[in-house]
Amino acid sequence: MKGFKKLVSLFAAAALLTLLPSAGTLQTSAANPTTYYLKYDTDQGEWRMQIGEWLDDYEGRETYYLNEGSEAVKDGDIIVILSNEENAAGSSGLTVNAHLSNLTVNRASVVISTGGVDECHVLGDSYAAITGNVTNGYVYDNAKCTFNSNVTNLRLVASTANDVDTDVSVGGTVSYASVSNAGGVIKEYYNFVAGTFYYDNASGLMTDPSNYSTTGNAPAAAAQQTSTQSSTPSQSTPSGSGSSGAYDDVPKTGESNLLFVILLAASALSFAGCMVLNLKKER
Repeated sequence: MKGFKKLVSLFAAAALLTLLPSAGTLQTSAANPTTYYLKYDTDQGEWRMQIGEWLDDYEGRETYYLNEGSEAVKDGDIIVILSNEENAAGSSGLTVNAHLSNLTVNRASVVISTGGVDECHVLGDSYAAITGNVTNGYVYDNAKCTFNSNVTNLRLVASTANDVDTDVSVGGTVSYASVSNAGGVIKEYYNFVAGTFYYDNASGLMTDPSNYSTTGNAPAAAAQQTSTQSSTPSQSTPSGSGSSGAYDDVPKTGESNLLFVILLAASALSFAGCMVLNLKKER
């Protein structure tokens, strides 16, 4: 009987040891970014925000919540600037302290300061002034944009076969810049001195040749979004990762479940066998 009690204790311990690692895995998952929609309310004369989607029959909340409280923007979140009927932005700018994974200006007017942006898309008919280092910046069609900080990769894009019609200036450095239309890349430039990049819609690149190079290493090709995209930005791979490899170290839900079942079944079979042997001995 003592041997039987010992086996019960060993079985319980084995089951507990196999269960605990799985329980920890089940509770762990990669956090998803939150999308914030911002629109300037011309009637109230101020910016308003909504989270997850924009509902026209709801006026939204004050934008100081972007940096305060439980709803504050976190590093890796997404912001979409929506246009209003007058494409107006008033005189007040926006400030977001977090580093964004994506900032999309969707045919809107905005002055915004950020903690940096991985991917920035300024669509046609937009007017934007953006502060904070940008890794990948895209300016489409007839948009007008000023980047006040550094831009690693800057792409000016015409969604048709026409010439690029953007007006873009950069207050910081630009490591790589390209001009392209529906037919592909037309021009490529490299290593702009800080404060010298300026592209004019009528005359093209206005930077003195002494302040940039026409040779260098172009970054890996990225999927360009055209100005016909919807107001919701695509969930693109984070810059620099190139694949899902950046998430390989994050535990995924259910990874250890099969191992637990196998170990538990083996323990149960062993336990059952021992019970049979003990019953035979007692008889």
